[in-house]
Amino acid sequence: MGLNRRLLRQQLIALAIIVLSSTVSHAQDRPTILAGHGTLSGSILPLWVGTDAKLFEKHGLQVRPIYLPRAAGRPALVSGDIQVYFSAGPPVVQMRLSGGDVAVTSCVVHKLTSKIMVHPAIQKIADLRGKVVAVANPGSASDFAAKLFMARERMRPGQDVSIIYSGSTSAAFAALANGRVHGIFASPPNDIQAAAAGFKPLLELGDLNIPYAGNCTTVLRSYAAKQPARMRSFVAGITEAVAYIRRRPSEARSILQKYTRVSDSAILQHTYDSEVQYMEPVPTPTAEGVRSILEHLGVSGQQAEAFIAEFVDNRFMKQLIDDGLLKQIYPDGVPAKG
Repeated sequence: MGLNRRLLRQQLIALAIIVLSSTVSHAQDRPTILAGHGTLSGSILPLWVGTDAKLFEKHGLQVRPIYLPRAAGRPALVSGDIQVYFSAGPPVVQMRLSGGDVAVTSCVVHKLTSKIMVHPAIQKIADLRGKVVAVANPGSASDFAAKLFMARERMRPGQDVSIIYSGSTSAAFAALANGRVHGIFASPPNDIQAAAAGFKPLLELGDLNIPYAGNCTTVLRSYAAKQPARMRSFVAGITEAVAYIRRRPSEARSILQKYTRVSDSAILQHTYDSEVQYMEPVPTPTAEGVRSILEHLGVSGQQAEAFIAEFVDNRFMKQLIDDGLLKQIYPDGVPAKG
């Protein structure tokens, strides 16, 4: 099974390189970073915009996004098949706890965001007891959100509320639509699709202001040490992408449409608005966001602080700030979120 998964991962990466190479006929002299991601949702928009708006190229770097579903991105990063993994925080925190020598160099979102979409018969949080909810994969952002929410509500996963793993966010929505589950932890566009299908929001986790590390750039620490200029350029491109997304919504929605293949203008607008609402203008990874994830995983105190000191790598962002990048992209001052 492990061999089959590795072969599948290698085939996906090889296919992505072939497809991407056919669309890139210039800038061959620039160093290249293969950036994996495990979802086709709006959370990946900064990576896609950085690529399509040539913001990485502006900083002398060629970046090629590669979709690696079903958690294939983490082993691809460790093996060196990709150089960057653009991901939610919980999977890469667990990757580090399991021995992967990784660090985060930027995080676009600093608080937990997800919307609980449920069957109309569920009127309040207590009504979830005895029900079944779907999340994507073990260790995924939706899995983390579900378990953290249940812990706060003093519900026990598997006892008070059952969790099934659907394999993807779109499969979770399908499970809700066909009646296999009573609720999902949804991000755009699945939340609006669920609403259109007659389901309703129970709670917006963003309103709880739980510190979090989301939409993060994850890299092997050895790669960052060997290629600091490339990582600095990557972080610069992500930072500029956030500013671009805020400043040029029409172009950002077009890029979102290209990669998600969603053509419905209302869904695209909703996804754009939802993502921008929580984007940090300066995507510095924070100790607070990582600490929140660690606490839920049972890691605290001195062990957590030692972990954070190695896992959160802010040096590239600090260099860019010192060199005046924020003044260039925000000439009128760094805006507030949303």
